[in-house]
Amino acid sequence: MKKVSLKLKHKNIPIYIGSNIFVGSTIANHIKHKDVVIITNTKIANLHLKKVKRSLKGFLVKTLILPDGEKYKNINTLNKIHDYLIKNKFNRDLTIIALGGGVIGDLVAFASDTFLRGVDLIQIPTTLLAQVDSSIGGKAGINHQNGKNLIGSFKHPEAIFIDIMFLKTLSNKQYIAGLAEVVKYGAIGNSFFLKWLNKNFKAILLRKTECLIKLISTSVKAKVDVVQQDEKESNIRAHLNFGHTLGHAIESAMKYKGILHGEAVSIGMNFAAAISVEQSTLEIMEYNLLEDTLLKLGLPIHVPPSISDKSIMKHMSFDKKKKNGKNHLILLESIGKSFICDKLTDSYISKFVKTFQS
Repeated sequence: MKKVSLKLKHKNIPIYIGSNIFVGSTIANHIKHKDVVIITNTKIANLHLKKVKRSLKGFLVKTLILPDGEKYKNINTLNKIHDYLIKNKFNRDLTIIALGGGVIGDLVAFASDTFLRGVDLIQIPTTLLAQVDSSIGGKAGINHQNGKNLIGSFKHPEAIFIDIMFLKTLSNKQYIAGLAEVVKYGAIGNSFFLKWLNKNFKAILLRKTECLIKLISTSVKAKVDVVQQDEKESNIRAHLNFGHTLGHAIESAMKYKGILHGEAVSIGMNFAAAISVEQSTLEIMEYNLLEDTLLKLGLPIHVPPSISDKSIMKHMSFDKKKKNGKNHLILLESIGKSFICDKLTDSYISKFVKTFQS
């Protein structure tokens, strides 16, 4: 089992990475109170809840099982969690465990931050996307009808447990979608990693254990390095949103149906890289490497034809990175080096969206 530490000014957060890491009592070492509530969804409960509960002997464990899907990452589900905690008369001597993918992780983190002004949280991400990205860094929140993650806070867990065995039960669609966030780390900060992903795509798609450990560990370390420099996204952490400006707009325009977050981010990365080429900051050979890697891994690269450019621009207008009326897109100077561009107009972006529809 590997251990990576996210070292912040106010706390150190251990991140455990391995296979079958719930054999033993490591998780118990990070729980301070007797009362524990595991919050998960219907799908994960059927697959993994018993295993996690077995590692919590000696605690008073209750479970709340929520419906599965991005469409439930909203104020209504947040209220449902609060109602459950209040009705069961929990106090601040409580640890909440988020067991699931990005939706559960974000939603439960926000609930744990807002219930009684904050109770302890442990993250157990079960999807690749959550393991390499959303469970790390403390972002918590819910979606609004006008956009993704528009309501939220920062809530860091006491510990994060990344078990690759969860990935064995993940569908191909979910697994491949998670690879988009892995590719992102190579694109914005590590050209050697992107080349490794491109070269080893077959073993990655077969979910070879050694490949999973390498790509997860490399991604986690990349995310930790950025968060340690910029916890609240005032500067460098914004670079982690490469591909997310268009990606979030696509998700919102499609009402979170028919497309996964990672798939939308993949389209957004290809889009941002193509703009980088047109803006003469990225060499065409480097763009080809990124696009080829996305395609080899089975990720989409074009905007779905069912979405209009007007709908995308409407949802992009709510992007959190937008400042003083200016679009802030993460573009590439080269593979492994990103920058923030605020010079692109709505009309330019809208025109480019049209050229990217399949």
